[in-house]
Amino acid sequence: MQAYKNKIKIASKIINKLPSHKLDSNVDVLKKAFDTAYENDIFALYKYDKEKQEELKLKLFSKLTPISGSLSFLAIQILAANSIMNKTNFHKRDFYFKQKCGIAINHLRVNETVVSATKCQDGYKLNGILTWASGYKIFDTLLIGFHYENKEYEVISDFKKTHGFNILSTPKTFVAQSLNTINIELKDFFVKEENIVSSNEIGNYTRNKSLSKTIHYSLYSLGKGAVKHIENKRFQTICKNHLKEQKQRFINSSNPEELDAQRIELFNLVQKIITVSMINNGGKSILQKSHFQRYYRELIMFNSNGLNTNIKDLFTQDFIKWKY
Repeated sequence: MQAYKNKIKIASKIINKLPSHKLDSNVDVLKKAFDTAYENDIFALYKYDKEKQEELKLKLFSKLTPISGSLSFLAIQILAANSIMNKTNFHKRDFYFKQKCGIAINHLRVNETVVSATKCQDGYKLNGILTWASGYKIFDTLLIGFHYENKEYEVISDFKKTHGFNILSTPKTFVAQSLNTINIELKDFFVKEENIVSSNEIGNYTRNKSLSKTIHYSLYSLGKGAVKHIENKRFQTICKNHLKEQKQRFINSSNPEELDAQRIELFNLVQKIITVSMINNGGKSILQKSHFQRYYRELIMFNSNGLNTNIKDLFTQDFIKWKY
């Protein structure tokens, strides 16, 4: 545990020397930060006991997210890829653990086939559009989700333009331009049978996703980062106490419905913390280098990740119940 904390501390110290306002907008600066984190082995949670991994993950996000939401967003992806390879005992996992792997699997939660496959010699040919694949030219490989014969698969591929793997542009965003997010057209794109990481009944990804606390960790860590920059000590203490209370609630929960409800409460809390802090900070809050306006944009970014119909409905109902 202490050895891992030391690794985070060393990596963070180096990353903090980079221009923080460029981590969100410049892919080269973000890549330097990500490579530093990777080289210090802080994404290798699979090396630790399973029961300790969630605790270590919270420590990791608590440190990285206040520095850069974009960096933390990439961390979510490589941790997910590594976890899936480790959990399924993928026979080539040791080889791919030595590479930086992103994910393009969120479409598996949709009730339709987004990427289809046909069987061919030694593998599959994939067809479809992968949207919002982040980390292009930062990640080496990509975990791709697809459907074949009423099952959902995950397969490892190189993350680069090649035959059948066509790079498409994406709409410009108001946050995290440095993530180098792209859309990908797969057109008879060949993937090897030996690179299949998992095969499950359709719906397996959605079930596992519902128990994930990664977004909770990210939202909480944004709030924690904002609190550090609050000058009013009384307000700062109140915010710390509210965040501590919310943290204990989602840490102690293993119920999907509770976690969804807690995500909404946490979002509302962090949004209020940041908004009131910006008001107290006055005109300085609109400066490009302002921590608060970056945290506000990243709050929206993290909360848009993994949204499903149920969570959207809960947000709507929460607003309807609110009284002026």
